[in-house]
Amino acid sequence: MMFKKFVHAISYLFLLGAGLLCFFLILSGARSSGTLAKFYWFEANTNGFNNAPMRTRWYNYQWCGVVRGQLVNCSKRVADQAFSPRDNFGASPEMPKTFLNNRDTYYYLSRVGWAMLLIGLFFIVLTIIPATVILFKTVTSMAICLTVGTWTALFFILLSACLYTGCYAKAKKGFHSEGRYAKMCPRNFAFIWTSVFLLLVDAIWAAVTLGLHGKKKYKEYTRETGGYGAGYHNNSSSSDGHMDKSTYSSEKPRNRTFFTKLRTKRELMHPHAHSPTRDQAGPADEVEYETRDYVVTQQPVQQPVQQPTNVNETTS
Repeated sequence: MMFKKFVHAISYLFLLGAGLLCFFLILSGARSSGTLAKFYWFEANTNGFNNAPMRTRWYNYQWCGVVRGQLVNCSKRVADQAFSPRDNFGASPEMPKTFLNNRDTYYYLSRVGWAMLLIGLFFIVLTIIPATVILFKTVTSMAICLTVGTWTALFFILLSACLYTGCYAKAKKGFHSEGRYAKMCPRNFAFIWTSVFLLLVDAIWAAVTLGLHGKKKYKEYTRETGGYGAGYHNNSSSSDGHMDKSTYSSEKPRNRTFFTKLRTKRELMHPHAHSPTRDQAGPADEVEYETRDYVVTQQPVQQPVQQPTNVNETTS
């Protein structure tokens, strides 16, 4: 029991940690200064891309130029800023061919990845409620919600991680093919893949918890209904039934005989008294049984007395 409580607590901390990491990823690019400015997805040399900065960083909501570690000339903030140099700066002959020929690939991979990350964070927040309940008491409905919610959140976060990784790894390869500097931010990708690991552990433990709880409920059900696996209950029931039969055959008739004799004796002593209980008594066969029983027990059969023979008559 203590081991399960300990694992529940660790799983709960893992869930909160995954939610916190995903929350930081969602806020990437919300501000152009401070700690959030360090959480970007991709940085590359964009010199010569029309009016693009010499070096550019891409966030969730904007892209910004980088000069001596400071962000300058940031774009307008929009929800789900797409990573596509062709859309961000316009087509240019200096741009790697992969961004000109495969524009839709980068555009939709980055946008869908952000959407999947947002949906995954939503399910993580919903899963915190049943996880809190399970921490104190295992309830069937909460265990089901925890299992379904955790696996769903894992699916969306894993999908987002794969989309982001595929998008920016391909972009990095495209920049390197033209001899340009390109870098994937280690913080963001470490956060998103750590979230995947934490959710995977939570999902497996949630499934184990649901399985153990279901097995326990099934044993309780079979024990109560006398189904398979309730041998002790069946034996006790059969023994109880056997005792009931023996009690009925041995003790119950004696009690009825005793009270029958007592009632019949009272009626004989007071023949003119009418007993309402007697008048409202049971069926006639019971009355005949009581009368015969009394006659047999109260009036024993008298043996005939043999008269002594006359000695004188015998001798003569």
